[in-house]
Amino acid sequence: MGANKAKLNLDFGHSGISMNFAKANDIQPRPGAEHDWDAGTFRFNTEEFEDFPGISQNKIDDAHIKTVAEFINNAIVEWQNETGCDFDQLMEITISAAFFEVLSFPYSLAFGEPKVIGQDDMDKIEECKRPEKMSQIPIPVENIRSLTSPYFTILNDKGVISRSFAPKGKSTKGLGFNSYFITKHPTLARLLDVMKEEEDCINISLSCEKEFQALAYQKEKDGKTLLIHITDFMSEFSVWEKSELKYLNKKESGFKELKVAIWRLCLFFHNNPMLTEHDYELTQKPDLMQRFCNMVMNAEITDDSKELLSADDCSGLLDMVSCILESETEESIQFSRLELPGKNRSKTNRTISNYVLCYFAREALRRLFLEIKRIIYTDDFCKPESIILECPLPLKGIDALAAEVFDIPARRAVVKWDGEMRSDLSSTCVGALQSLIASNAGEKKKTTKMPAFLEWFFSKAS
Repeated sequence: MGANKAKLNLDFGHSGISMNFAKANDIQPRPGAEHDWDAGTFRFNTEEFEDFPGISQNKIDDAHIKTVAEFINNAIVEWQNETGCDFDQLMEITISAAFFEVLSFPYSLAFGEPKVIGQDDMDKIEECKRPEKMSQIPIPVENIRSLTSPYFTILNDKGVISRSFAPKGKSTKGLGFNSYFITKHPTLARLLDVMKEEEDCINISLSCEKEFQALAYQKEKDGKTLLIHITDFMSEFSVWEKSELKYLNKKESGFKELKVAIWRLCLFFHNNPMLTEHDYELTQKPDLMQRFCNMVMNAEITDDSKELLSADDCSGLLDMVSCILESETEESIQFSRLELPGKNRSKTNRTISNYVLCYFAREALRRLFLEIKRIIYTDDFCKPESIILECPLPLKGIDALAAEVFDIPARRAVVKWDGEMRSDLSSTCVGALQSLIASNAGEKKKTTKMPAFLEWFFSKAS
């Protein structure tokens, strides 16, 4: 009797590298039937991955790549030996924004002297916007994907730029469009090249593609949707129209800013003990609360204060904060309080107003959303109709805050496998494995055989 099938997704994710798998419950599972498959995941939490991909962009470290490949291979072989399953030949590689950059590149046909745009000019630009042509435009590093603006850019004789869906017949000195290139991290690009060397059946996708597939409702797939994924150190955001990726970018800030805001607030309470008794007054006057917030966020933090309390000491409060501000009364604020953490999370016998804490959290996240909005609204075609939010923290009301900032409906994403919520699986994992079991393509790899891409690599490296 043959071994059961298993599907593999190797995810270079937002917060590290993980191996996701779907294990068939029997020898002949039905394609796409999630209840015929058990999904699971594990992270590679070893020192070999601590500097990946945050290593030098200018030098490819083959030894480091070999170490990473060896750990990945060992994990695959060990899992196969333990489960008795064989991975199918088809593997899904997913890549998050932590492993790429987005470059903007203006492309144009310069006419020099003003001329009237004709059909030939329109056809020429449309030809340049085709994906196979876009890939030929030289950029600094290898690209994973290129996206183009749907607008034509028009430059008149006064040097004024305007954009239009239909510029035919207008007079202009130049005609072009804006393009966006998603470029791979050099080290990751080298590793992926090694993986594909023996023509293994490998799909390389952006994490957001699998996330959107797993999270979006049908109405969101049919419309224009903004997907925001927030982690500790970065925020990835993509715009989708009729399920097609139209725009992708990232901002290298996330919950770290929220963590710093809470740390600053706790430090201020430590340095001003009377606030524990008098913070009720702040909750009753919005203008005073705003001035207090600005003062705390702009105050200089001394070395002595850093010794008194670290941001990590306050991280336990992250699970308590909300983005909803509920009115406080003099009586309710006595009960709506949280313990003020001390050094190494020690007890202090002091408390902090839950309202004040939530105000600071709300302000930090509001600023993040406003910055994301500013970035994507630079291009009119990016304005979405709805928002999907994904983040690991509870943060009650974050969807309502996003809806308030963007002035469109927003909801938090819930990832499911076989109809059940799975907090242990990422949305990228679920989307990738759903694609793999739906395709049911590829022949099984034998447990005794090292994956071809690693076997080739080790033979070259030895």
